[in-house]
Amino acid sequence: MDETAAIKGASMSNRTLIIAVIKRAYGEEKAMLDILIERFRLGENTEFLLGHLLLVAVDQTSFDRCNPLRLHCYKLVTDMVDFTLEKLYMLGDFIKMMWRRTIFLADVLRRGYNFIFTVSQ
Repeated sequence: MDETAAIKGASMSNRTLIIAVIKRAYGEEKAMLDILIERFRLGENTEFLLGHLLLVAVDQTSFDRCNPLRLHCYKLVTDMVDFTLEKLYMLGDFIKMMWRRTIFLADVLRRGYNFIFTVSQ
């Protein structure tokens, strides 16, 4: 799915969506992603928000984990960087990932959408 379709598919009628950036560790079975989804399901009048959650995967493993969940998933690609392995904080590839994420979020705003944002670290 392309970026435009992913954003549009997750947005509410007021052009607001929830964006969660996920990586391999966040998406593993019984990890933070499962807790996030469970909280939306168990919260009072919050389950509908899952339809407005866009999971932005920074690696193939987390993208593969996202797809079977039947949620809105988008794989954020950073040229020449593989995020399957851990990247050290504030060094080369980590900074490239942060810039790519920031550019993606700026693109969402430029298209006239609003978002609530969360990220795993």
